[in-house]
Amino acid sequence: MVDTTEIESQSPSIKGTNKAVLVIGGAGYIGSHTCKELRKNGYTPVVVDREVKNKIQSVLYGPSFELDLPKNIETLDEIVKRYNIDSCIHFAAYTRVDESVSDPSKYYINNVLMTFRLIEKLRSLGVNTFVFSSSAAVYGTPDGGVGRDDEEKLLPINPYGRTKLMVEQILQDYHVAYGFNSVSLRYFNAAGSDVDGEIGENRKSPSHIIPRAIDAGKKVKEFRLFGTDFDTADGTCVRDYVHVTDLARGHVLALQKAHKEKICARYNLGSGTPTSNREVLTSVQRFTGAMNIKEEPRRAGDPAVLVADIARAVEELNWRPEHSDIDNIVRTAVQWYNKTNQKEIN
Repeated sequence: MVDTTEIESQSPSIKGTNKAVLVIGGAGYIGSHTCKELRKNGYTPVVVDREVKNKIQSVLYGPSFELDLPKNIETLDEIVKRYNIDSCIHFAAYTRVDESVSDPSKYYINNVLMTFRLIEKLRSLGVNTFVFSSSAAVYGTPDGGVGRDDEEKLLPINPYGRTKLMVEQILQDYHVAYGFNSVSLRYFNAAGSDVDGEIGENRKSPSHIIPRAIDAGKKVKEFRLFGTDFDTADGTCVRDYVHVTDLARGHVLALQKAHKEKICARYNLGSGTPTSNREVLTSVQRFTGAMNIKEEPRRAGDPAVLVADIARAVEELNWRPEHSDIDNIVRTAVQWYNKTNQKEIN
């Protein structure tokens, strides 16, 4: 029997109500920001994560449990019953495109099989409302570089994107057959940190450009820029950066919609604004000073341009990216970096 002792929370639980939400991967970067947004909107997030004891953000907004899924998946029976949970937001996944190319087995086992086991367990417990962290990677290289969430012919170009699309297809089939309600949120490039400075990105080895660039600028290290020969205005990849607080708000709105409607829907969450890698580095250097940039070859699986069409999320979720100006994204990320690296930069 796995120990289901609750990790002590700074916020009270609300046992016996229907406002508790199971948050798988809630101790992570986007998960913790969403837990804060859930708490602000009257929910209690019940976090299940493989690592919570060393992540202070996992216990700020509700009860937390350290579990290895699917190994300890039967433990969810007790948690769901204890908190009268009727909905789930699922964040837990491996997310590195380059790693998915070199080790696809890791990604199919964790991102697809583990998620399938989770969905089956939730159905057996009567939890039929599900918000899924999908990805813009399902688009591959769309026409004109714009991902449109009403597009039906999707051709992801790496295993990571294929794992996300497979789960979306499972959710569609489960909605038709079993009435399982879901909203899949296709993130573009999540970035920035909590505007209040309470939480932020705590990866030991960040792979995304903004935290890597901030670290390089602050520590006067060489920054490796991958790919400068793309068919774009300045030769570098063009992406869509969305502030993590805007993403968190999108999850709450998606959860509310899935509670109210019989639905299986997919929405893009991005800024809708194209930003090149060079433009990102220019913004970072406004806050850190000049850095030494070393140009490197492209990485496997990177499309030249990928930007969100967010019209449906704006119209149907009433969602807008209020914090996603690139300089604001970088500013909040730098504030968090300064807070968590005071010894190194003093």
